[in-house]
Amino acid sequence: MSEIISVIVPIYKVEDYLNRCVDSILKQTYKNLEVILIDDGSPDKCGEICDEYAKIDERVKVIHKRNGGISNARNAGLEIAKGEYISFIDGDDWIHVEYFEKLYQLLRKTDSDISVCCFIKTSTEDTQGENSKEIIYEYSNIDALGQFSDRFNVEMVVVWGKLFKRKLLEEIRFPVERVHEDEFTTYKLIYKAKKIVLTTEQLLYYWQRKDSFMGVGFKIKHRLDAIDAFKERAEFFEEIGLEDLSYKTYRQLFFIYMDVKKRKNVFESELMKDNFDRNFKGLRENLRKNKKNTKFRMFYELYYIQPKIMSLFLEVYGKVRGI
Repeated sequence: MSEIISVIVPIYKVEDYLNRCVDSILKQTYKNLEVILIDDGSPDKCGEICDEYAKIDERVKVIHKRNGGISNARNAGLEIAKGEYISFIDGDDWIHVEYFEKLYQLLRKTDSDISVCCFIKTSTEDTQGENSKEIIYEYSNIDALGQFSDRFNVEMVVVWGKLFKRKLLEEIRFPVERVHEDEFTTYKLIYKAKKIVLTTEQLLYYWQRKDSFMGVGFKIKHRLDAIDAFKERAEFFEEIGLEDLSYKTYRQLFFIYMDVKKRKNVFESELMKDNFDRNFKGLRENLRKNKKNTKFRMFYELYYIQPKIMSLFLEVYGKVRGI
């Protein structure tokens, strides 16, 4: 008998998309699933929809809880998960019918601890013909962390689109009451893994909607949480001796700071602004002292000589990088 995969689905205000998501999970060619639906205090009919699925498929378990955010919901799912493998899917996304079959076989075939797939961003359900040609990449944990600043940065950073061996999540949980929760978490899971395998095949459909976290535009709390996440990651890399990755992360952090600095009246209090300015000063000193990347240090100094030109460049760069 095949091993159990626990699928954790945090659910909040996705009534219009939930059936599509859950149906895509239950119709998988890989059948030995434990599907954990977490109704995170959703004010719509999501809770009722979850209960209906539990009635018609014994693989479905439902948790109803007070709203605590996506991290809290995922953590609640981890507490009851029984599978040898863990996967996370958001309630407004859906997956290819062979999603788990392919990720499981890929993980087993390469003796990896994490398997990763690429995805399609879409605002239409007509995804026929969009799937990519498959190329397989095998990484050590360090090489996979290097992708955080390379071609597959999004695929590595996000927690969805992956299949994890359960042991990786035994001591790691998502940060409660923070956004950019994946930025705080996945690098720790990848570092714990001995090997990671990635397929370029697009097996997950990432739904684009205006009221999603990614679609709400600039919010100062989101940016400050991103700053904390990148800072923690840079310090982690530094502590374990990955100085080049640490520096690249600080460099990414610099652009997030710049995105905030160009905006007016975004801080909710003087204390928030003072903390931001103090942290930014520390980052500037760190970059100024670092001798690893002469070109970037020249770029950094140029920001203070031609701020308008560099602000325009930073805006374009941020849109391209999704920062």
